[in-house]
Amino acid sequence: MIQTGFVSAYPWVTDELGEAHGGQPGVVNADGSEPGPVTVMSNSGGGLGTLTEWWAYDGRIEGPAATHLRGSCSCGWRGETLYPVDWDQAHEQQPYAYDTSGPERDWLEHTQEVETTLVPLPEDLRALLDQVNERLDALSGSEPLAVLRAANILQRHTQMSLHAAARSIEQNRTTPAAVAAAIGCSPGQAQDRLRSYH
Repeated sequence: MIQTGFVSAYPWVTDELGEAHGGQPGVVNADGSEPGPVTVMSNSGGGLGTLTEWWAYDGRIEGPAATHLRGSCSCGWRGETLYPVDWDQAHEQQPYAYDTSGPERDWLEHTQEVETTLVPLPEDLRALLDQVNERLDALSGSEPLAVLRAANILQRHTQMSLHAAARSIEQNRTTPAAVAAAIGCSPGQAQDRLRSYH
């Protein structure tokens, strides 16, 4: 299946930030530039779509082969450290088997920095969330129907809380930028989320 655009594939996500800070290995050309999406053409010459996965930049589809990888995030962040790509080695194995741990490590540091700027959760609430998640994980294999029931209850109550919170944010005239900073996304994504909570 052909992936289209950067948002198409995130091999790296965190539980809390999700696709707002989805990561993948980014590519860098020899001149230091970042190439745009690779266009995949059909045999008849028509475009089938675009790819942004790092392995598509080996020079076989279009343009010169990228020379380096770096951490890359959907928020626009790019890692400073460049990691050389050994295309001979990359071609000997499946793309997911190639070592991209350096870029991933840099991206993970980025997400950890983002998480330190989020609105703090009360400790008792954080502990409860951890406890619920651990309990649901433990039950998912032995009591899957109980997990579904619990998740339905949580979803219903969470939706009511989100609706009330969105109304309060609106009444307090909290800016989209402030909401975005509190929950770790862009202002546009924050507005979309708030609209979905009404």
